[in-house]
Amino acid sequence: MSNFVDYYTILKVSPKATQEEIRQAYKKEALISHPDRLPEDASEEDRREATRQFQLIADAYHTLGDKSRRAAYDRARASHGSTPFATHATPTASSETAHNMFSSAFEELLKDEVEHPTYMWRMLGAGAGLVIGFILANFGGALMGAVAGKTLGQIRDRKGVSVYTAFERLEASEKKKILSALLTQFLTQGAVGSMK
Repeated sequence: MSNFVDYYTILKVSPKATQEEIRQAYKKEALISHPDRLPEDASEEDRREATRQFQLIADAYHTLGDKSRRAAYDRARASHGSTPFATHATPTASSETAHNMFSSAFEELLKDEVEHPTYMWRMLGAGAGLVIGFILANFGGALMGAVAGKTLGQIRDRKGVSVYTAFERLEASEKKKILSALLTQFLTQGAVGSMK
């Protein structure tokens, strides 16, 4: 058996898959194998295996998700001929790298929610600036304070933490619920899309 890892098998796609099919397969497999989907009472061995699988999926997507890396990989894969590929591989991506890679897919999965930001800080900033400006310089100060407060609030609305960072700060049970819901949503949308 060869040490060569078959990334197509890991992502469960055909070697003829399009780049978009590879991206969708990555999202699906990453959601399925994400270590945070394990039950809270999962063994340490189960956690290590889920993390290893998650990292291996990141390796596969890193290689197949880029056209030039994929072309080089395909050439190396073809040179192995009929030699069986490794079935249990050690990932090259660190856990941190795998999570960083997943963060962009995670935010893409939540795109609808993320693209409808709240304007809370902008409004609070404008209100606070208005009051402070009025106290300091009557009506002219109120107007200038409202504009300054709104600007500062707008910056806070836009510069808050990323969606994935907010996700990572949640309790384990909340992470599991979110990942499971995203997987269900992803699979449902895929089934609806294939029926069209």
